[in-house]
Amino acid sequence: MNLIQVIYGTNAIRIEEEAGQLAKEYLDEVDEFSLVSLNYRETSVESIIEEAQTLPFLSDRKAIILNDAFLLTGAKVKSDVEHNMDLFLDYIKNKNDDTLLIFKVFNEQLDKRKKITKLILKEGAVTEVKEMTEPEIKDFIRSQVEDEGMDIDEPALGMFLERTGISYGNVRSELEKLLLYAEGRITESDVAEVVSMSMEQNIFQLTEHVLNGRKEAAVHLVRQLILQKNEPIQLLHLIISQFRLLYQVKLLANEGFAQDYMAKHLKVHPYRVKLALREARKHRQDKLEEKMVMCRNMDYKFKSSYLDRETLFELFIMEI
Repeated sequence: MNLIQVIYGTNAIRIEEEAGQLAKEYLDEVDEFSLVSLNYRETSVESIIEEAQTLPFLSDRKAIILNDAFLLTGAKVKSDVEHNMDLFLDYIKNKNDDTLLIFKVFNEQLDKRKKITKLILKEGAVTEVKEMTEPEIKDFIRSQVEDEGMDIDEPALGMFLERTGISYGNVRSELEKLLLYAEGRITESDVAEVVSMSMEQNIFQLTEHVLNGRKEAAVHLVRQLILQKNEPIQLLHLIISQFRLLYQVKLLANEGFAQDYMAKHLKVHPYRVKLALREARKHRQDKLEEKMVMCRNMDYKFKSSYLDRETLFELFIMEI
């Protein structure tokens, strides 16, 4: 195994899992002496190198996980310590210890213009952790269910994703609850009983209610979200974002572009584009434009009115 490993991407949970798996593969046994976790914001280069060159206690091998390694990105981040990059470059070039050094980078891309990045790309191994596709997340769910000696039918799987969205973190946490609750074969009724609706899916459902004239259902959902301590201004901005997505996919669909192109062009997960396109096809372009204008006007009212925001927002949902 290459003793310099870089794991980067925007899915923090999967990066954490990948780093842990690499450490387990390298170490005979994982304990507090053989696996050390350091934060690059708080740990100087000198301390990182010293730790890497210190022999492990009661173990033949050692691994260091360097969290939030923003040195490999273009991000301007305030750090609690001064980092000696020349010293780090020299260490990487001449690394002669047996310590596995894992860089965890929470960013969608590395800055390949930097000397340190160029060097690590040359000397180390790099793994990009991408967001899972819809088929991949479905395979993950089926695999986890099978590991528990259970089964899930297709309608239940579809309902599960409609509630959680495609977010790996949401899927994993809600699946844990479902597996504890269900027995044998997981059904739609099991999903309905225990799986919570993600905020993203709540907003998608809310815009569906609005566009299809289901005012009572929309107001009921808004009241639920406010009871869950969501601020009306936050909800409004999420609705604006969703209407913007619906409008954009409508325009692109009218131009004949495929879903994959839309997702890449709009920098949105393909699953969100799929759901947005399904809804946008039901409505005229001018109707979506009208809703966006109403949202913009309400945003102005929120910032200029002294009325209670919860009441104002509920009236807006009734009007829109």
